[in-house]
Amino acid sequence: MIDIKDVFSLILSLLGIILVLFLTYYSTKWLSTKTTIAMKSRYINIIDKIMLGQNKFLAIAEICNKYYLISITEKNINIINELEDFKLLPEVKAENNMDFINILNKVLKK
Repeated sequence: MIDIKDVFSLILSLLGIILVLFLTYYSTKWLSTKTTIAMKSRYINIIDKIMLGQNKFLAIAEICNKYYLISITEKNINIINELEDFKLLPEVKAENNMDFINILNKVLKK
């Protein structure tokens, strides 16, 4: 026969695991917002970057309102060229109605 103490300890253990998962989720979410704030700069901004290989990138950086094409590798960062006539593309708005039903319907149509 199942003892009431065993059921109580099982429920208490499950609640403890749920509490740990909940605290882990919200603490990592909180830490990620703090690190992004700490990594922001007033004068330097990475506009865009593309991965060329493992740990190799090309990036466009805005430094004091001037744009530079830079290469980033594991061991160094080099300015390739200053982009004299660089213009930012306008932001493309994402679809607001991207809920599960719309995505499922699009997949089923294919």
